Amino acid sequence: MKTTTIVIGVLMIVQLSAAQYETENLEYVSYVVTRTADSYEERLYEASKWACHDLLKDTYGFKAQRESFMPLFRYITGDNVEGAEINMTGSVTIRKDVLPDLGKRYQMCFYMPAAHQAAPPAPTNPDVYIEDRPPMTILTRVFGGFAMRESVWEEEAATLKQILQDAGETDIDYSLHYRLQYDPPMKFENRRNELWYVKKK
Repeated sequence: MKTTTIVIGVLMIVQLSAAQYETENLEYVSYVVTRTADSYEERLYEASKWACHDLLKDTYGFKAQRESFMPLFRYITGDNVEGAEINMTGSVTIRKDVLPDLGKRYQMCFYMPAAHQAAPPAPTNPDVYIEDRPPMTILTRVFGGFAMRESVWEEEAATLKQILQDAGETDIDYSLHYRLQYDPPMKFENRRNELWYVKKK
């Protein structure tokens, strides 16, 4: 069983690397930096469409991430009503929040490239859906290292929350956060990871 899990994990990494990071000129969701502080910055993200998949889990380890990644990967490689192949973009978000009576929800989303922003093809998998994400203002900071474990993200969430509270930031929704990684699995130095908190409207 352990060997099988390792093999599946390796296959997923290979697929992710090939699809997302070996493509030149990756598209990213656009944003404007609206304010810069000593250790964090405020950004405004435009409205955009994303392909998403939800999981209700107590923790979000490698196996759980694979459960979300693979349906989304199949969606962009033709598992949609048009049979269209959609370019992988460099923007993949994981949102963690808590739903009443259901517990922790982890939502993984792929940003839809410009060619499909106006009208992404409908998914054929009922577990995949298109999200119309409204404009949002977020607060974040960049941190390095391999952010592969849940404990790393929870520590960063607590650290950034404390930084923002100490700075007197208000109207922030601390009930949820977004997680992003920008680098391929085989990049070992100067990695870029971010955790976002969203400002309330």
